[in-house]
Amino acid sequence: HIVGKNIVVEGNVFVPTPDGAIFADNAVINIENEDIEATGDIRFVRWYHTSGSVTPERLAELERSENVKVSVTGVSGDLWGERQIAVKADGIGDSLQAERMVGNIKSGYFAFENVRLKFNTFVCRAKLCERRPDGVMTIKDASVSACSYLESDNSHYSVTCNEATLTPHYTGFYGVDEIDTDLGDHTILLTNGFWRIYGMPVLWLPVFYKPKDESPGLFSVTGGKSSDWGFYVLMSKRYTLLDYPYSAIRLHGDYYQKRGFGYGLDASFVTEESVTEAFVYAMYDRHPEHRYDYNKYRINVPNYRFDMRVANVTHITPRLDFRGAFEYASDPYFTRDFFSTRYNADPQPATYAALEQQFDHLTASLYLRARVNSYDTTSESLPGFRLDVQRQEIFDTNIYYQGDFSTGYHKMNWIDFDRELAFNIGSELKDYEAFRLDTTHFLYYPLRFDWLTVVPRAGVKMTVYSNSSKTPVSSEDLVKMFLASQRQNLVPLFFNNYDNDGGSLVRFAGELGLEASTKFYNSWEDVKNTWLRVDGLRHIVQPFMNYTYIPEPTQDRENIYYFDDIDRLTKQNFVRLGLNNRLQTRSGSGISDIMSMTNYIDMYMDSAEGENNLGNFCTILSAKPFAGLTLSTLFDIDAGGNNNEEAEIMRAGRNVGHPGLDLKWLNRWTLNMTYSPAEDWSFSLGYTYRRPYSARSAYSMGSTFTQISAGRYFDRIYTAQTQQIEFGFKFPITPDRRTFGSYNIAYDFYDGYITSQSVSIRRLFHCFEVVAAFSLSRDTAADSDGGGLWGNYEQSFSISVYLTNLQGPMSTTQNTVLRGANKVASSQTQNGKGWF
Repeated sequence: HIVGKNIVVEGNVFVPTPDGAIFADNAVINIENEDIEATGDIRFVRWYHTSGSVTPERLAELERSENVKVSVTGVSGDLWGERQIAVKADGIGDSLQAERMVGNIKSGYFAFENVRLKFNTFVCRAKLCERRPDGVMTIKDASVSACSYLESDNSHYSVTCNEATLTPHYTGFYGVDEIDTDLGDHTILLTNGFWRIYGMPVLWLPVFYKPKDESPGLFSVTGGKSSDWGFYVLMSKRYTLLDYPYSAIRLHGDYYQKRGFGYGLDASFVTEESVTEAFVYAMYDRHPEHRYDYNKYRINVPNYRFDMRVANVTHITPRLDFRGAFEYASDPYFTRDFFSTRYNADPQPATYAALEQQFDHLTASLYLRARVNSYDTTSESLPGFRLDVQRQEIFDTNIYYQGDFSTGYHKMNWIDFDRELAFNIGSELKDYEAFRLDTTHFLYYPLRFDWLTVVPRAGVKMTVYSNSSKTPVSSEDLVKMFLASQRQNLVPLFFNNYDNDGGSLVRFAGELGLEASTKFYNSWEDVKNTWLRVDGLRHIVQPFMNYTYIPEPTQDRENIYYFDDIDRLTKQNFVRLGLNNRLQTRSGSGISDIMSMTNYIDMYMDSAEGENNLGNFCTILSAKPFAGLTLSTLFDIDAGGNNNEEAEIMRAGRNVGHPGLDLKWLNRWTLNMTYSPAEDWSFSLGYTYRRPYSARSAYSMGSTFTQISAGRYFDRIYTAQTQQIEFGFKFPITPDRRTFGSYNIAYDFYDGYITSQSVSIRRLFHCFEVVAAFSLSRDTAADSDGGGLWGNYEQSFSISVYLTNLQGPMSTTQNTVLRGANKVASSQTQNGKGWF
C-alpha cells in the first residue's frame, strides 16, 4: 500500500535496482528520492550483463563458471571459417544477507545491520556494513574466516576486527572474453585484528590482507622438535596477487630454538609466454656448526646466512626461447641445514643464461655460464655460441648430414678456500682459460633391406684452442684436482697443474661407424583381461648393433685444457650389441606399454690394463603389469670378469664379512616398486646395491648411447659400497577416509642397522588438516663431516596444521537468482612446508 510518497510492502519483497535486486520480508520505498528501508530476511544482489561472440572452448569455460549465467543467441563464422557463438552473459557481483537495510536505490549507497556475506573464498559476519556506490564495503565488529561454520557463529578459526575494508574486483565487463568468473570475490584489508581459534584470541594481527581469490585459510603451521633445530615453529601463508599475469607469493616466518629466526618468501609469476620463480630466505644462525663442525673445513660459514634464487623461462617468439637462473648464497651448506630437499636435488645450482632460436633445419644458441659464489668450482663460458644442424637429407642423394659448431671463451674457475691446509702442503689449484672453437660434421648413408636397416657413418671433429699446457696433465692428475677442490677435503694432494706455455693448437679427430637394427613383432588380438587391463597384446623385439672407431686424435689430451668432455677425446674401438623389447596393449584410443626393456653389452677391440675386452652387460626395465603396480629396475653385470674380490665389511672395527647380497659378478642393481591395491592404500619398496667396479669409456661423436654406468670420455672407477633397502606404506585408518597413516623404514646391510624410521598420521577436518609425524634416523654423515660421534641418532617430532580453503558452496542468493537449485562445489587445498 501507499502512504504519502512511500510505498510500503510486506511479505516476499522484490525490488529491482539498476544493476541488481533486493529481496526482503518488509520494505518502505520513497517514490520521489528512491530511498529504501528494509527489514527481515534481506538479500542484496548486484549483477552485470554483457553480450558478444566466443569460441566453443570459451563458451564451455563460461558454462562451468558458478557466478555467470550464459545463454546462446546465435551461431556464426569468422573470416577464417572458425565457428563463433553469440551469447548473453549475466554475472553475480555483490551478494549479502542482513536483518536491516537503509539506502538509496539510485545512488547505490546502502547500510546494513547484522550482515552475513559468503563469497568464493571466505565467509564474513559483521554488526554493521556500509556499501558505497563503487561496491567498496566497510564492515565493523566483523569476523572473517574460510571456515563456513562461521555462518552459524561456530567457526574453527577466524580473524576478528573492529573495522575492515572489502574491495570488489571487476573487469568492467568490456566483452564476453573479459568476463571475470569470480565477480563475487573481494580483497580484505584490516588493522588491529586477532586470529582466533574456537573464538579464543591466539595471535594479534597488526595488519591483515587477503587478495582476490585467496582464502584467509591456506595457512600452515608446523611445530615440533628435532635434534638439529631443537623446538621449532614453521609458518607460511600463500597469497595470489594477480590473475593475469598470474602472480603468487608465499611468505615464511620460522623459529628454531637452537638456531634463531628465519624468514623469506617464494614467488611465481606466470604468463602465456613465461614462467618466473623466485626464492629468498635468510636468518641469523646462532650456531651454524651445531650439527656439522664447519670450523674444521676450509670454507667459512657466517652467522648471517641466506639463499636467493631466480629462474626464468620465456618464449619470446614461437621459435625463440630464453632460459636463465641466478643463485647467490651465503655459504654452500645453508640449504643442506634448512632445505635438505633442495640441497639433495642440486647441491651446486648453476647460474646461467641462454637464448635459443629454432630454425627449420638448425638451432642457434647464445649462452653464458658464470660463477657467482666463490666457494663453487665452475667451468665458465663467457659467453658461448652454438649451432646445431639436425640430421637431414642432402637433396635426394640418400646421404644425410648432421653437424654442430660452437665457440666461446672458457675459464676453469676453481674454488676459493678461506683457509689453507694444515702445514700448507699439497699442490695448489690454478685457474686457466682459453678461447675454444669446436665443430663436428658427419655424413650418414642409410641402407634399407627387407628386414634390416644399416646406417654407416663417417665424421670429423676440429677443435681450436687459443692456449694450452706444455706440462702434461694426466687423467689421474685431473681426478686429484677435483678431489682437492672438494669443500670438505683436508688431505693434501700432489698433482700437475696446467701451465700456459703450450701456445695455441688445433686438434683433429675422426670417426667411422656402422649402426644396424631390425624389428620383429607378433600380435595376439584375442588376449583380453580386465584385471590386467589387457586388450590385445603386441610384442616388439628390436635387436641392434653399433660399431664405433675413433683413431687417436692429432693432439694429446694431456696437454689440452679441460673444460668439459669435448677436451678429453681419445681413441675408441668397440661394438655395442643390444636388444630392445616392448610389450604393448590397447589403452583407450591409443597404445600403452606394459613393459619395456633394453639390454646391451660393449665389446672392445683394444686391450686396457686390468680390463677384459668384454664390457659390462646392462639392463634397464620398466613395467606396469597390472593396475596399481609400477616396477623399474636396472642392473649392471660384470660380464668380462674384471672385478676383484669385494672387501669385507667392517663395523666399529669388527669384520662382519659380506652381509646381504654378495655376488662378484653383479656390479650394480637398483629396484623400485610401488603398488596401490585399493584407493588410499599404497606400498613402496626400494633396493640399492653397488660394489666397487670399473667401466671403460664408450662414446661416439655422431651416435647416441644409452648409459647406466659406463664411462663416457673418462674411464670410470666406482669406489662406493652400498646395499640398502627401503619399505613404506600408506593406509586409511578410519572408514570415513578422513584419517590416514604412513610408515617408512630403511635398513643398511653394511652398517647393520635401521638407518631411518618415520611414522605419520594425517586427519582431515572440516576446514583444516592436522599431521603428526615422528622420525628417527642414525646420522653417519655427522661422523664423516666431523660433526658428531659415529651412530648419532637424529630425532624429530612435528605437528603440522594446514588451514584449507573454503568448501565453496554458492550462496543462497546466487543459487536462487542464477540456478534455482542448490549446487555444491567443494575443494580442498593443502599448502605448506613438509619438514618430517
